[in-house]
Amino acid sequence: MPAAGLRDGSTGAVANQGTNGYGWSSTPYSESNGHVLIFDRNNVNPVNNGNFSIGRTVRCVAR
Repeated sequence: MPAAGLRDGSTGAVANQGTNGYGWSSTPYSESNGHVLIFDRNNVNPVNNGNFSIGRTVRCVAR
């Protein structure tokens, strides 16, 4: 997956492009938060409370 960065929910600015990747899960965590996979070249970190106002990559993955 590419390290596309994210879009700030308040300013609309793109951050971490080329260094960090962020991906949404298809399953929501709550009404305003989702499961997110955050990664860089050294680490992969699943997070349970990524706010939907922050723009992250959506990628279809087949099983």
